[in-house]
Amino acid sequence: MKELDSRLSFATISDLAKQIQRHELSPVDLTEQALERIQRLNSKFNVFVTQTADLAIRQAKQAEKEIMQGQYKGPLHGIPIVHKDLYYTKGIRTTAGSKILKDFIPDYDATVVAKLQEAGAVLLGKAQTHEFAAGMTTSSKYFGPCRNPWNLDRVPGGSSGGSAAAVAAGLAYLGTGSDTGGSIRIPAACCGVVGMKPTYGRVSRYGIIEMAWSLDHAGSLTRSVVDASLCLDIMSGFDPKDKATVDLPASGMRQYSNELKGVRIGLPMRHYYENLDSDVQAAMQEAIEKFRELGVEIVEVDIPSVTQMRGAAMNIMMGEMLAVHKHWLDTCPDDYGSDVRMFLESAGQVPLLDYLQAQRARQAFTDEFLNALSKVDVLLTPATPLTAPTADNYEDALRLTSFTAQTDLTGLPSLSMPCGFSSAGMPVNMQLIGRPFDEATVLGIGYVYELNTDWHTRHPNL
Repeated sequence: MKELDSRLSFATISDLAKQIQRHELSPVDLTEQALERIQRLNSKFNVFVTQTADLAIRQAKQAEKEIMQGQYKGPLHGIPIVHKDLYYTKGIRTTAGSKILKDFIPDYDATVVAKLQEAGAVLLGKAQTHEFAAGMTTSSKYFGPCRNPWNLDRVPGGSSGGSAAAVAAGLAYLGTGSDTGGSIRIPAACCGVVGMKPTYGRVSRYGIIEMAWSLDHAGSLTRSVVDASLCLDIMSGFDPKDKATVDLPASGMRQYSNELKGVRIGLPMRHYYENLDSDVQAAMQEAIEKFRELGVEIVEVDIPSVTQMRGAAMNIMMGEMLAVHKHWLDTCPDDYGSDVRMFLESAGQVPLLDYLQAQRARQAFTDEFLNALSKVDVLLTPATPLTAPTADNYEDALRLTSFTAQTDLTGLPSLSMPCGFSSAGMPVNMQLIGRPFDEATVLGIGYVYELNTDWHTRHPNL
């Protein structure tokens, strides 16, 4: 293996792609460096359920051959990635972090997996998820706890904690994720990376193990907003195998100048700016001031029923997840981790009327968000009210979903991105929320903020 600059482990996809396209960087060398790093560091973080080193080398060699022959496919060609272990991968086990599926090997790829493979991405393996995506800690009864690269005593968030930890630790450049109550954006916040939850219907969920079908979203965890945009363009699109998907062109990223004059950002003060930990509050205030410096007009907006939305989302999630798991819960209940089993048994106590009323209220809740967004370009909130807690702090782990479940319920595009650090050195992320299928504006505004700050360039000292 050619010795590469160790800083490449924390490079962005967009930077690496330019070097690969110009034949200045070998996909094989880049992949071998990633595999060496995984070999050295995975025991500390427990990111991987399954490693696919041999496959990765074969794919890297194929990518390099194609590129050298002038068949460059685009920015993911030759880039090492990981998939959340909810994503079906043909011939590679897909466990959902559970003993129940410990030996399950799909015979087809999820749509997103197939799209990224077609784009030339190199698969390093399957990353940890909280069991069946039903938790915020990514601590598996069967596979053990995944740990936060910034502090091994803290959780990486959930449920896409393995993907977030892989990107934060410089083990991979993209991690796929799924988001039902915040499971992309929360790990992004806990690990200080970028998490993109697109609009409901933008990206196919076909071949991704369900948690709650009317709330599930597929998206990405990356090191920059540009990378999130590149990945979304590849992952998105109509899929006849997922009837919720829409036939719209990829969103791209709206181009602004280096300033944001004329942009209006709404602050939904009710709920989102209450009961914040002091470090999060300080980082958000600094982010708001940075936007003002960039020419943004900051406007306070109100979403009257926002405090009811998380409960409604939970009633829907519990009802749908129970339907998915009823057979296993009846036949092998002891194979679940205690927290997930308790969640499912509690779901059985939720009256059907509560589920139906929550579904009925969704449009009214969505209309409140859309009314707020009619006055501004995007909404700005903290991604979480606190930084990554320790695994034994159950109450704080539950608090992590305070600001994310609302846009799974309403289906609105939401971006979690770095905006600061706590006094203990843990990342803080903000959240940008946009109109339906207007990821371009969300990403464009996030990108200008990123250009004018350096939070996304910081990484754990490993």
